[in-house]
Amino acid sequence: MSINAVLGTLGFHLDGRACRVGCEFCYLGLREGAGDRALDRALGPAVAARVVALAPARDIAVAISEPARRWRAGLEAVVAAAPARGLPVAITTTPEVVAADPWVTDGASRLTVSVDPMKGPAVDVAALRSVLASVTRPGLEIIALPSLVTPAFADRLADGLLGELIALPEIDLVALNGLKPPPLWCDRRFWLGFLARIRGLLDQHLWRRLHLDCYVAARILGLGACPAKPDVSAGREFRACVYQAAPSFVFADAEELARRTADYRPPDVCPFPIR
Repeated sequence: MSINAVLGTLGFHLDGRACRVGCEFCYLGLREGAGDRALDRALGPAVAARVVALAPARDIAVAISEPARRWRAGLEAVVAAAPARGLPVAITTTPEVVAADPWVTDGASRLTVSVDPMKGPAVDVAALRSVLASVTRPGLEIIALPSLVTPAFADRLADGLLGELIALPEIDLVALNGLKPPPLWCDRRFWLGFLARIRGLLDQHLWRRLHLDCYVAARILGLGACPAKPDVSAGREFRACVYQAAPSFVFADAEELARRTADYRPPDVCPFPIR
């Protein structure tokens, strides 16, 4: 029986908690009990694979944090289960993880790498290009995800770094990422000012090689509806939006998840303030 892809992209956070960096703005850090989860027991590879087999999704996205080896069994189970449904799998991680564990891209059709100074040393375009070149292959789309983590880094992006990233031949597109929840400085006024500074890049590349953050496009600029980012993570928790702190519900098995998401719709209101 065919399943309507009402979920769009279904995300898996195989850790379900903040990574070693512990950014103060991390939405995973806001989840209740996030530091105490043992996902390998709560949502093991067999359950993850069954979710992929049954969930009404169009594609699958898996976030991998350090150490990647802790999540290898779960990732491989997801990747192995996806072809039976014809679902592409995207991996989101850091350049450091890709460099240390290039196997994280095995079987993936998309690789998204976080690009910001909070994930490691100062962003080095040449070093990033070297890492991406080591895993580039036909059929693997590569996306750079620069997060505007500080006003200073936003300045650097606007002053030329964003253009450098867009120009890299190893990168298929660049997706600007806003902080969630947004700090006080990261408000509507900030985003409109930043977009004005990169207007030339927007004119040339918007929705081709340059994409905007979901809440910036949908909530601030009104460019289409919320794209929805449902998420499965530790404790067999389902969130209608990955950014919400509390789960929408906890599911016992993949059958329950498929049943309860069959009529899924994106949240009407963002789980964080739009100032």
